[in-house]
Amino acid sequence: MVEFVVMTNNTKISTKLKLLLMKVLAFLFAILFAHDLSAQKPIFIRVYDLKGNKIGKGHVLSVTDTSLRLKEKNVIIPVSAIGSIRTKHSAGNNILIGSVIGTTTMAILGAASGGGDNSYYTSGEGAALGPLVGLPLGAALGGITVLFKNSKTYLINGDSTRWKEFEAVTGRGNN
Repeated sequence: MVEFVVMTNNTKISTKLKLLLMKVLAFLFAILFAHDLSAQKPIFIRVYDLKGNKIGKGHVLSVTDTSLRLKEKNVIIPVSAIGSIRTKHSAGNNILIGSVIGTTTMAILGAASGGGDNSYYTSGEGAALGPLVGLPLGAALGGITVLFKNSKTYLINGDSTRWKEFEAVTGRGNN
């Protein structure tokens, strides 16, 4: 790695580059949480039986008059066995993704901000201590995104009339 160091007023340009890197990473972190690609992805659902037990999860491959086919593991579920369907991933998924992003971002920022002449810690210490802040911060931000998730629950209870409503909403009927 090439580092340009020019002394001006007892500050290094490398410190300014580290600050710029921190701002860019913070901006990218914000974009990751704000960006919604749901229009480009197939619908992810969780399927529950008549007793409320999860019997399948995955992206909808096709919907027919009598069954639901999920892409993962090529699962085919008959309508008579479906009690309810919930769209999108569970809240824990948001929290997990937020934790991973927060931990990674703060480790990088900790490493980038440490090790300078005016720093109280080394880059290695910053990389090791950054996740202590990033993990709970990322989990909290992931928890906040749950409020804006807008997942829906469709009660089917093996009823073909309710199934037709779900079929119309997904736009994947008779595939």
